[in-house]
Amino acid sequence: MHDSQRYRYNAAQCLLAAQETCQPYYRKLRLSMADSWLSLARQDEAMDNLLASQDMAAPVTGGLGLSSPSTGFVSDHRPRPALRREDRAA
Repeated sequence: MHDSQRYRYNAAQCLLAAQETCQPYYRKLRLSMADSWLSLARQDEAMDNLLASQDMAAPVTGGLGLSSPSTGFVSDHRPRPALRREDRAA
Protein backbone atom coordinates (compact mmCIF):
# COMPACT_ATOMS: atom_id res chain seq x y z
CA MET A 1 0.00 0.00 0.00
CA HIS A 2 1.37 3.41 -0.96
CA ASP A 3 1.78 6.04 1.72
CA SER A 4 -0.94 8.27 0.26
CA GLN A 5 -3.39 5.36 0.24
CA ARG A 6 -2.60 4.61 3.87
CA TYR A 7 -3.11 8.29 4.77
CA ARG A 8 -6.47 8.32 3.00
CA TYR A 9 -7.45 5.12 4.81
CA ASN A 10 -6.55 6.75 8.14
CA ALA A 11 -8.63 9.81 7.18
CA ALA A 12 -11.61 7.57 6.43
CA GLN A 13 -11.22 5.85 9.79
CA CYS A 14 -11.20 9.23 11.53
CA LEU A 15 -14.37 10.25 9.66
CA LEU A 16 -16.12 7.05 10.72
CA ALA A 17 -15.06 7.60 14.32
CA ALA A 18 -16.33 11.19 14.14
CA GLN A 19 -19.74 9.98 12.95
CA GLU A 20 -19.97 7.56 15.87
CA THR A 21 -18.93 10.10 18.48
CA CYS A 22 -21.64 11.82 20.47
CA GLN A 23 -19.50 14.48 22.15
CA PRO A 24 -18.89 17.57 19.98
CA TYR A 25 -15.32 18.05 21.24
CA TYR A 26 -14.25 14.57 20.15
CA ARG A 27 -16.15 14.84 16.87
CA LYS A 28 -14.32 18.06 16.05
CA LEU A 29 -11.00 16.50 17.08
CA ARG A 30 -11.52 13.48 14.83
CA LEU A 31 -12.62 15.66 11.91
CA SER A 32 -9.48 17.71 12.37
CA MET A 33 -7.39 14.53 12.37
CA ALA A 34 -9.12 13.39 9.16
CA ASP A 35 -8.34 16.74 7.56
CA SER A 36 -4.68 16.38 8.56
CA TRP A 37 -4.47 12.87 7.09
CA LEU A 38 -6.01 14.09 3.81
CA SER A 39 -3.56 16.98 3.68
CA LEU A 40 -0.68 14.57 4.19
CA ALA A 41 -2.03 12.31 1.42
CA ARG A 42 -2.21 15.26 -0.99
CA GLN A 43 1.32 16.35 -0.12
CA ASP A 44 2.60 12.82 -0.68
CA GLU A 45 0.84 12.60 -4.05
CA ALA A 46 2.18 16.01 -5.08
CA MET A 47 5.71 14.89 -4.17
CA ASP A 48 5.27 11.68 -6.18
CA ASN A 49 4.05 13.70 -9.19
CA LEU A 50 6.97 16.11 -8.89
CA LEU A 51 9.50 13.30 -8.72
CA ALA A 52 7.89 11.55 -11.68
CA SER A 53 8.03 14.73 -13.75
CA GLN A 54 11.70 15.22 -12.87
CA ASP A 55 12.49 11.68 -13.99
CA MET A 56 11.15 12.60 -17.41
CA ALA A 57 13.14 15.87 -17.59
CA ALA A 58 16.60 16.08 -19.12
CA PRO A 59 19.39 15.43 -16.62
CA VAL A 60 21.28 18.44 -15.30
CA THR A 61 24.97 18.47 -16.15
CA GLY A 62 27.77 20.55 -14.68
CA GLY A 63 27.28 22.58 -11.56
CA LEU A 64 28.96 22.50 -8.20
CA GLY A 65 30.27 19.33 -6.68
CA LEU A 66 29.76 17.08 -9.69
CA SER A 67 32.40 14.51 -10.46
CA SER A 68 34.22 14.31 -13.75
CA PRO A 69 33.18 11.17 -15.65
CA SER A 70 36.73 10.44 -16.76
CA THR A 71 38.58 10.92 -13.47
CA GLY A 72 35.96 10.72 -10.76
CA PHE A 73 37.51 13.90 -9.34
CA VAL A 74 35.05 16.13 -7.51
CA SER A 75 35.56 19.80 -8.27
CA ASP A 76 33.98 22.73 -6.53
CA HIS A 77 34.92 25.03 -9.46
CA ARG A 78 36.59 27.63 -7.26
CA PRO A 79 39.75 29.21 -8.61
CA ARG A 80 42.88 28.47 -6.65
CA PRO A 81 45.06 31.40 -5.61
CA ALA A 82 48.42 31.56 -7.36
CA LEU A 83 51.41 30.94 -5.15
CA ARG A 84 53.78 33.84 -4.74
CA ARG A 85 57.49 33.31 -5.21
CA GLU A 86 58.02 33.71 -1.44
CA ASP A 87 55.45 31.02 -0.68
CA ARG A 88 56.98 28.52 -3.09
CA ALA A 89 60.39 28.80 -1.44
CA ALA A 90 59.04 27.96 1.99
